[in-house]
Amino acid sequence: MSEKHGPITHTGEKYPSPRRELDYLPIEPPSAGRATEVVPGLHWARIPLPMEPTHINVWLMEESDGWTLVDTGMALDPCREAWHTLERDVLRGRRLGRIFVTHDHPDHMGLATWLERRHGAEVWMSAASHESVTAFLAAEPAAIEERMRRFLSAHGMAVEQGPARGTALRPDLWFDGAPALSHAPADGDTFLAGGRDWRIIETGGHCHGHLCLHDPAGGLLVSGDQVLPTISPNVSVISGRPEADPLGAFLASLQRLEACAEDTIVLPSHGRPFRGLHPRLADVRDHHLRQLEELRRVCAEPRTAYDLLPVLFGRPLRGFHRVLAMGETVAHLNYLRSSGALERRERADGVHEFVAA
Repeated sequence: MSEKHGPITHTGEKYPSPRRELDYLPIEPPSAGRATEVVPGLHWARIPLPMEPTHINVWLMEESDGWTLVDTGMALDPCREAWHTLERDVLRGRRLGRIFVTHDHPDHMGLATWLERRHGAEVWMSAASHESVTAFLAAEPAAIEERMRRFLSAHGMAVEQGPARGTALRPDLWFDGAPALSHAPADGDTFLAGGRDWRIIETGGHCHGHLCLHDPAGGLLVSGDQVLPTISPNVSVISGRPEADPLGAFLASLQRLEACAEDTIVLPSHGRPFRGLHPRLADVRDHHLRQLEELRRVCAEPRTAYDLLPVLFGRPLRGFHRVLAMGETVAHLNYLRSSGALERRERADGVHEFVAA
């Protein structure tokens, strides 16, 4: 994996995801450093983020001898300060015995090593996520930036200086290092945490190796970034895997999640817990299908991914948001190419164009 990022909001898209009415749980979001019990033994805490979204939800499950934690926050002082308060007022001297990481984006695991060392906790995450973050932290930022520059240039976006120059490729500002991996759960595995039997559901598209936690008996789904109530997770082609089809993997994962019961309580990484999983999955799927149809129509004539940004996004994009939008546009184009609807041609200057097959 060559870039680490979280979800991009779609408020500026020309074709935003529809938002059918969701049944939010009648509980107020906890303030930083506080926790709210959602169901017996499972607590909701929020860690502030200096970006959009402005927080990440983390989930604390009570054990007989401590806690299981799902996700951590970034390796930034405001996140650490929130954890100091949580340790004092919520954990109350009981240690984190296990840290479960849904995926390797920094808001989800940036503090995993810091917390692991403070509490002597085991860290559980998918093998793919651990391999990815370890490689990312070992790479030279300049090399990653150059690979991103070549990728963006090949899709028609001229980049004079690296698109992520400054803090965007400063791993030390995001992660406290790669944690030691105690266990690598895989799709279909089950384990006991917080008095509940959880089943692992591996989902794709947003991040390779993304894991959700499903408690069928209790009707709970810890969805990570795969299902969010008001924004759609970023589904991008990244420079390290330029030929990948993450949108195909994402749509297939939405179908797999439909096996969860209709009244499942969704515990997302951003936003509020809600019921309405099936309508939300349908909304997100319809959103991407509309985007695909529009791209098919516009690509009656050859277009680069950069040409197509205005087709998918309804306002000018700057900085790293433009980079994310490029990755998402290429993801849709790669999906259409893999399905045979579009073909890709290379111009004399090396830039890719997409046109109806």
